[in-house]
Formats: sequence, C-alpha cells, structure tokens
Amino acid sequence: MKQKRRSSPARAAMKLLCTVLGVILVIMAGATAYFQYLMGRINYVSPEDTSLFSLSEWKEYLGLEKGTGDSSVNAGDVDFSGEPTQIGGRGSHLVNILLIGQDRREGEGRTRSDSMILCTFNKKTRQLTMTSFLRDLYVQIPGYSSNRLNAAYAAGGMPLLDATLEKNFGVHVDGNVEVDFNQFAGIVDLLGGVEMELRQDEAEFINEETGSELSEGLWTLRGDQALAYARIRKLDADGDFSRTARQRKLMSALLDAYKGAKLTTMLSLVNQVLPMITTDMNGARILGYALELFPMLSGVEIVSQRVPADGMYTDQTIDGMAVLVADMEATRQFLTQTLAGD
Repeated sequence: MKQKRRSSPARAAMKLLCTVLGVILVIMAGATAYFQYLMGRINYVSPEDTSLFSLSEWKEYLGLEKGTGDSSVNAGDVDFSGEPTQIGGRGSHLVNILLIGQDRREGEGRTRSDSMILCTFNKKTRQLTMTSFLRDLYVQIPGYSSNRLNAAYAAGGMPLLDATLEKNFGVHVDGNVEVDFNQFAGIVDLLGGVEMELRQDEAEFINEETGSELSEGLWTLRGDQALAYARIRKLDADGDFSRTARQRKLMSALLDAYKGAKLTTMLSLVNQVLPMITTDMNGARILGYALELFPMLSGVEIVSQRVPADGMYTDQTIDGMAVLVADMEATRQFLTQTLAGD
C-alpha cells in the first residue's frame, strides 16, 4: 500500500497564505463595491459644468440686490490692496472644506449662499476650526464688480465662491458641501436631533415657527426646530453675527455627538445623509479625506470664529447696499494665525 504523503510545513504555510490573501481580496472587493454604492448616492456637481452669470444676468442681479438709498461710499474707496498669503492648498497640513447653506425655495435653482462655514482641519494641532464668513461682507468677485460675498455663489456657484474667498482672504478651499434649508432639517432628523441650550426668547421664536411648546433650557431639537433656531436673526442687536454663531453651535453639537461613534455607525449615517447633500468632490477625494481625517475625529478640538472678527470691520453703505467692509490686512493675519498656526 502506498502511504499518504504528508504535507510539508512549507506547503501548509503556502496554503494558509493563499487563504489569507483570498479573504483579503474578498474584503477589498466588497469594500470597493460598497464605496462605489455610497458614492452613487451623492449629488456630484463638476466644477467644469457650473454655469456663470452673463454680463446681462449680472446687471439684472445687481438691480435686484441694490437698495434705493444713496451711496455713502464709492466702491473705489474700499481698500482691496495687497496679496493675501495662501492658507491651505497642496502640500499643506490643512484641509479646508466649505459648508454652504442655500436659502432656496421649492422650484428655485441656484440662489445666494445664505450661510458659509469653512471647516479647517489642522492635522498638526488636531484642531477643527469653524469659520463663518458673513454674507454681507463686501468683497471683490473675480470677473465681476465688487458686491456682497453671497452674490458670488449666485453668479458662479462653488467655483466662483471659492475663487472669491481665495482672492480676498487667501483661503484655499479643497472641497464644498452644499445643502438647502429643507435638506438640513432632514439631516438633523436622521441624526436623531441635536441637543441645544435655549434662551426663553429663542424658544418662543421656535414655537412660533414650528408650533412647538419649548421653553428656556436644554432640549433635543427636531430638524424643523433646529432649522428655525439656525435662522434666528432679529432677537439680537447684531443680527447676522448672532445668527451665524447659532449655526456654528449647531454644527459643534452635532460633531460632538458623533465624533466618537463607531465606524459601522458612521457608515450607516453616511448612507442616509449622502443623498441630501451636493458636493464638487469626487469619490476618490472623499475617500482620501475620510481615511486621513476619520482617525483624528475622536480627539479633535473644535474651535468657532467668524469673519469679520470684532474690531476688524466697519458698517458702510455702498451702491445702496448695507455691507460689512473688512480691514483686509488685519483679517488676513487673523485667518493665517487661527487656521494655519502651529
């Protein structure tokens, strides 16, 4: 009788290696397929496909935007001199993602960027800085006449808004994420609400807008309540300054609630949220940022600020528009220090 040939240690090791490699390939194939599925759910807009206002459309838009009062300042008197230092970009330790909120009603196309929050991830300091750029900032818009910052998005979408921020403030935007207000409310509901501390007057405003029965104190807000909170503008003397501060508080609360979540939880949330947002980042870029930034989220420090900062702007009327004219030199130094500083 022939004896069975025993497997050599080398052959057994080879079988084990082949089995392990097979399992890895199956996992990689499954992960790739799932990632492609996720990316297929996102609303992707190519920067090359973004339409720009023609000269006649821009003039028509200015006719809608301009007030009826006389100018107290000529546009030429505003100092836009000096070239800003670039903040971010290729090879930098910063990742700048711009969150854009649109005041878009049903049936409307691209409108003004009502809310603009730059989320800057500093990989050296493990810090996330949320910077609100106020919509009434008076800025140079490349290819067009100077106007309010929110006019840049209406005229040329994400590419023109990014170019405007870089030309005026030196900020290089790596990618954009845009939602309208109804989508924002839906996202908050998917996340299970957001916990916020309310003043009595804030609670009363939300009640009037949503038919709720809130009062002063700590509440978990539904999507429609969170949206009403984010849009409060007339309860404080500084108007849009306090409104954007509330928006950053909302974003901070959502990030705090989920920055320590498990990967499986995050994937489930991402699967539901992706169809509600629009972005100019393709799948490869999103995956790259996810792999790079997700590990630092659990220990990230969240900082909140706005532009213009206190003492770095004046209220003026230009071409009939009430605008905020920033001290550009001071503002650029402020952003360089707070965003890029080590």
